[in-house]
Amino acid sequence: MAIVKCELCGKPTISVKPPGYSKAPHFPVGHPESGVICGKDDCENPGLVWLKLDEESSYRNGQRVFGIHTKTAKVKVQ
Repeated sequence: MAIVKCELCGKPTISVKPPGYSKAPHFPVGHPESGVICGKDDCENPGLVWLKLDEESSYRNGQRVFGIHTKTAKVKVQ
């Protein structure tokens, strides 16, 4: 599952089973005003989406909706 980190917090460093995460992030629709916020506890910056490598293949084939781990993103509301 994808996770969300901002540009400052950077690429995910959590240990995960292979296949790992993409080398570059994807921008959520509406970024930076999308309401998708970095998943780091003390950060409220706009988030970027890091896909697992197997999700990258689906992205290249047109998939644009991905699940995220519960504690890896926050949502900003009006």
